[in-house]
Amino acid sequence: MSHGVGLGARREGLAVRRWSTQDVEPHQALAYWRDSVCQAILELGVECPAGERFQARLEQCVLGPAQLNLVHATAQQVARTRRAIARSPQAAFHLLQLRAGHCELEHRGRSAVMHAGDCVLVDSTEPHTVRCPVPTRCLLVQFPRPWLLAWLPAPESVAGRVLRPRSGWSFALSAAIANLRPEEVEGLSLPRGVLAEQVAALLALAAGRTAPLPTRRDELRARLMRALHDRYHEPGLSPAAVALALGISKRYLHFLFATLGTTFGGELLRIRLERARRVLIDERFGEVPIGEIAARCGFAEPSHFARCYRRRFGSAPAAYRSARRRGWSPLAP
Repeated sequence: MSHGVGLGARREGLAVRRWSTQDVEPHQALAYWRDSVCQAILELGVECPAGERFQARLEQCVLGPAQLNLVHATAQQVARTRRAIARSPQAAFHLLQLRAGHCELEHRGRSAVMHAGDCVLVDSTEPHTVRCPVPTRCLLVQFPRPWLLAWLPAPESVAGRVLRPRSGWSFALSAAIANLRPEEVEGLSLPRGVLAEQVAALLALAAGRTAPLPTRRDELRARLMRALHDRYHEPGLSPAAVALALGISKRYLHFLFATLGTTFGGELLRIRLERARRVLIDERFGEVPIGEIAARCGFAEPSHFARCYRRRFGSAPAAYRSARRRGWSPLAP
C-alpha cells in the first residue's frame, strides 16, 4: 500500500505543512514515511533497525527560493542512490544541521561523524548515506542549485565537508540556523527570501577559500546567476546583452544554463517573481501599486506579470497581498 503525502499531512493555517507517523498504524509507519519524504523533500531510501518501532515527523515551510524542513526521527538509515537520482534528478543542495543525536555521513568521498550543531552541504545529484543509530533531530534548508550558484561558485567542492561550530563563520552559520523553526518563520522581521540569502551568505563565508578552485565553467555559471540577480529589474534584459557583458557567446550562455537544467528565460522569470513576492509580503511596500511593483521587477506589462504570478503562486498579485493583510500565509509551490 502506498501512503502519499496527502494521507498523513496536517496543516496549521497554510504556512507550515506537517507529516507524522502518528497519523497511520504502527506497521505502516516506515512505508508512509518513505513516501512522505520522497514527495515532500527528495527521493530517498529509508530503513530502520530490525525490531524497532519507527516514528518520525516533518515540519516544512517555504523560505523564499529555499525550503525549510525540520525532521524528528528515531534510529534510521537514509540513502540517496544512483538509481534514485536517475528517477528524480533534482538539482538541489541541502544544508543540513544536526540538532540532536549523532550520525555518520558518507558523501562525495568523505566520511564523518556529525554531532549536534554541525552543518554539512549535501548535493542531491550525488549518492550519499546518513546513518543515525540514535533518535535525531535535524534541519534541512533546501536550495535550488541555480540559485545557490549566485553565492557559491562551486558548491560541489563544499559538499560533504562538515562545518563544525567551533569558531569563526562556521560558528555564526550554526548559530543562525539554530534559530530557524518553520512555525516561527512567519513572525520574523525580515522577508523569507532575505533570510534565505542570509543563510547562503553565511554558508559562503563558512566554506571559505580552502575548497578546490572552481573551474572556468563554474565561475561563468556563478557570474551568470549573479548577473540575473543584479539586472532582473531591466525590462528588456536579453541573453545577448548578458552574454556580451560577460564576454561569451549567446550560444555558450544557453549551454551553461542547460548544464544547470534550466533556461535563461525560465531562470530570469523565477528571479523576478520571487522578488515580486518578497515585495508584496513586505509591509513597507504596502501602498505601492501592483503595476509599479511589476515594473520594478522587470515586467513591461502588468497583465503579463499577473498571469505569470498566478501560475507560479496560485493567486493574482492583488489577491496574494490582500490575503497577507488578513493574516493568511500562502504557501508557495
